[in-house]
Amino acid sequence: MSRLIRRLHYVSLSLGFLAAVSVVFNLIIFAILYPQVTQLLETPPRWETYGIISAINIIVLAIFQLISVLTLLTHLIVQKKTSTIIVLAIVIGILSGIMILGDITLLSDIGKEYAQGWQTRGEWIVLFVSYGLHVLSLVLVFIVLFKNLKDKNHIEPPIKDEVLFLSLHTTGVICGILGLGGFVAGILSELSLWMMERLVVILSSIFLAPYLVILTIWIFRKNLGGVSPGLDEKQYQDLASAGFKSLIVSLPVMVIYFGIQRFAIGNEAWEALWFPLEIFLCLTLFSWLSLRHSNTS
Repeated sequence: MSRLIRRLHYVSLSLGFLAAVSVVFNLIIFAILYPQVTQLLETPPRWETYGIISAINIIVLAIFQLISVLTLLTHLIVQKKTSTIIVLAIVIGILSGIMILGDITLLSDIGKEYAQGWQTRGEWIVLFVSYGLHVLSLVLVFIVLFKNLKDKNHIEPPIKDEVLFLSLHTTGVICGILGLGGFVAGILSELSLWMMERLVVILSSIFLAPYLVILTIWIFRKNLGGVSPGLDEKQYQDLASAGFKSLIVSLPVMVIYFGIQRFAIGNEAWEALWFPLEIFLCLTLFSWLSLRHSNTS
């Protein structure tokens, strides 16, 4: 590991400890505010004090997510070494970083709706779920950073730079499963069509963001060269086979979905769910099959 990457690891760890303290402080603040706000007590909470402290903690957390993801991506590219937990830490880190923007919006909405005397339990649930994601991201990043620092094995540069290729499809599997999970949650919900359409756009963008980040890096890395740019013959065959099999599986699934939606289901929200089903089903299958083929010789 180079001196620069090692320093980035130490900086990320230092910021991680600060971010962990920030998350704990914010959760304490939320635990204080939640009963006051949801019960619509007449005595208003100390919004200004709590708001300043929460804002500072959110900024610390956002800086940590940015630096830690950049550190892990740099280590992955330079060291040419990857694993499922490294990719998972990067994916969850990106998702957590995106959700920080949502946290700011949620807190603002909670304050405005409380002033109007409206109930905000739904916003609180989303906020606590978001902070569960932040905690998971912290745990994964700490595990990976410590693991990288302890790893003293020298890795010989491969003839082909397959690390980003494998990381891309591992990310695709993770993002695809998250998207399919969101699809199932959408089916089980009873949201109106207009609400579901908005949620589909927002959540699909969030779930696809990590994959698009890794894909962009892989494309630029491929075009800029490296150990040996481009795909070899076997990789082309693997991708073609994975794409063909994904098409064969996804088409019957979509035909079945169309039949259920058209003849058996009265929930109008289903009209907004066919596109994320197609996207995340194909992404999951294509990425999983690509990984499976790449592991066979």
